[in-house]
Amino acid sequence: MRILLTGAAGQLGRHLQPRLATLGDVVSTDLHGGDFRCDLSDPRLLNKTLNRVQPDLIVNPAAWTAVDRAEDEPEACFRLNRDMPSWLADWCVEQDRMMVHFSTDYVFSGSLDRGWREDDPTDPQSVYGQSKLEGELALKQSGANVLMLRTAWLYSHFPGNFLSAILGRAERSESLRVVSDQTGSPTWAGLLADACVTLLTLRDELDAGYSSFHVAGQGAWTWHQFASRAVERAFELDLIDQAVTVDPIASANWPQKARRPEWSVLDCERYQQFTGQTLPTVDEGLEACLQQWVQSVC
Repeated sequence: MRILLTGAAGQLGRHLQPRLATLGDVVSTDLHGGDFRCDLSDPRLLNKTLNRVQPDLIVNPAAWTAVDRAEDEPEACFRLNRDMPSWLADWCVEQDRMMVHFSTDYVFSGSLDRGWREDDPTDPQSVYGQSKLEGELALKQSGANVLMLRTAWLYSHFPGNFLSAILGRAERSESLRVVSDQTGSPTWAGLLADACVTLLTLRDELDAGYSSFHVAGQGAWTWHQFASRAVERAFELDLIDQAVTVDPIASANWPQKARRPEWSVLDCERYQQFTGQTLPTVDEGLEACLQQWVQSVC
């Protein structure tokens, strides 16, 4: 099987590539690297890459993820999060191929006494969230064979995410203030990549057309709880020199352009029932990530 992986240089792409290689021949693409450099926001260049690679499967973690900047640059955000997946789906329909796409907890808003399920009503409160929802809808309406995975609060040991930012500041002995009134399901990118491959090994059992699953760390943690635990364990593993103070703050005291969901916990029971696998807890995912971090600096 020939697999085209978009966004190969991103944190999820970097976790997906070695795992997807167990399923077939992976061809990677990214704006500045990979086997084929490609500006995914240009439909002509994207179609040229698709026709050259002729993948049997497209795995698409590429996305606009700058949540606050999206408020100022909505057109660019929608082009990557809505239009680009739609172009991929159109090619898949023409060629009778399958694609995997990733979405976000930001399509929800409000609070529940349980995690969000795949079929719960959506109500995005930001440009980013709306762009990801419209991307989902475009795929659902395309008629393509699509596996769509929603996740939440994705992190890894690579630069450019909440965990790496927190531990970077801790390494510089800077005290931390972290929001304590947003609750979610922090998800290690390796966990999501593993779950994606598991579902692909069961792809013949998926419903024809559009299938969606939630995949996230199990548990309900605030950003403050997650940061506190991350600093504690990073210190114990000698990744940082001291366990700096992590102070809780309210969202109102940490102004951001884009509105974040207060409740971002995802119910992943559909995935667990379908695969027969229990997803790791948030703490287990964090531990796996930090152990990989230790190995990367040895």
